[in-house]
Amino acid sequence: MAELLLIIMVSGKMKCFAVALLCLAALSGSASAEIVGNQVGWYTFHTNVDGATIYVDGLAVGTTVNQQYTYTVYLDGSPSSMPKTAYAAKSGYQNSQVTNLNTPSAGETVDYYFTLNPQGPTTGSVYVSSSPTGSALYVDGSYYGLTPHSVDGLSAGTHSVKVTRSGYQDWGSTVSVSAGQQSSVTATLVPVNDHGTIAVTSTPTRASVYLDGSYQGLSPVTISGVVKGAHVVELNKAGYYEWSGQVNVYAGQVTTVSRTLSQIPNPSTGTLYISSTPSGAYIYLDGSYIGVTPYSGSYVVDNVASGTHTVTLKLSGYSDKSVSTSVMGGGTATVSVNMDSTTPTPAATGTLDITSNPTGANVFINNEYKGIAPFQQSMAAGQYSVTFRLTGYSDSTVTATVNAGGTSSVQGNLVPAAQPTKSGLPPFAVIGAVLAAGFVFCIGKVKRE
Repeated sequence: MAELLLIIMVSGKMKCFAVALLCLAALSGSASAEIVGNQVGWYTFHTNVDGATIYVDGLAVGTTVNQQYTYTVYLDGSPSSMPKTAYAAKSGYQNSQVTNLNTPSAGETVDYYFTLNPQGPTTGSVYVSSSPTGSALYVDGSYYGLTPHSVDGLSAGTHSVKVTRSGYQDWGSTVSVSAGQQSSVTATLVPVNDHGTIAVTSTPTRASVYLDGSYQGLSPVTISGVVKGAHVVELNKAGYYEWSGQVNVYAGQVTTVSRTLSQIPNPSTGTLYISSTPSGAYIYLDGSYIGVTPYSGSYVVDNVASGTHTVTLKLSGYSDKSVSTSVMGGGTATVSVNMDSTTPTPAATGTLDITSNPTGANVFINNEYKGIAPFQQSMAAGQYSVTFRLTGYSDSTVTATVNAGGTSSVQGNLVPAAQPTKSGLPPFAVIGAVLAAGFVFCIGKVKRE
């Protein structure tokens, strides 16, 4: 309306100046229209893992989907109010590095790439051996079995270790455990003075020897570290009558037990020897639990009825194994089982050494973002498609082969991208043309008047 009133109010030569003013007003209005509504920019954050939380100036603003998240920046504020820093975080991963942000121009999208690495192990283990072996092991007061033994899942730090055995002084110490590593401890036990030794022989040999009901091995056998006093010794062999008797043990002395076993006519039972690799498997004989396979030697089952029996072994992390065996009256049978692990064999891996020319290119392996060159990546053996991407350069894609147990190299050579050709008239040429047309109109108007 202002422009219309201006035309009405002027006359003669002044009309030409009104026309010029109208041209300038139109151009000014057009220029201001290009700015309105264009006061926003964007950040697109890329992560090498999905579901990462994006933090801008310390505040969580969103989570990456398909490994990216777009954040809107409103540019109508003061420079001090613009976002300054950003980083990515996810449970089970180390936070990415904090990146300083550049303020985008109106309508511009700025890309940032964050790399999150898996967190390392938080626990370690300790391997405890002793002399003599077969001693009771306690870590932080909890019983873990007989030595030698490995205790896993211990938190990083200092732990107490105690080893005990009848007839020996208790042994104790502390051990430092580091995350992802195994510490070793050897305990040498010292015999106490109130213990003695029992030496057992038999005819025939290889009779099962039990001391106070606990299996000690096959005759001849020497049992050390026995507390002084009265004890019961038993001898058992397939096809022979069992013998048992009381013996007295004296501190610092050896007590000898020697017996000839009487043969059973037409025996109906035999002896079964059971072992496994690895040891520690639970033993079931014809469906009934009877014991655990020992670290060395065999688990001995006496007085097994002659005939066919089923031995089943069970161990965590291994498949159950069942074996059928026949026991003859007066004879022996041996079952030795190699357990099959249920843990899958890890895939063979190698290392890929990744570089780019120029450096700093974003690297995608099989279309998945991995990081910024140069860096090394541990990967399963095989072939991979590696794409290098850098602003101002054309993408470079090469094929890399990773060999098991080795290190392979791959380099992306990037070529500068062609610059687009500018077209159209410059803004000042348009303004000059409009002004020229206005002045031509004015001159013609004056001449006619």
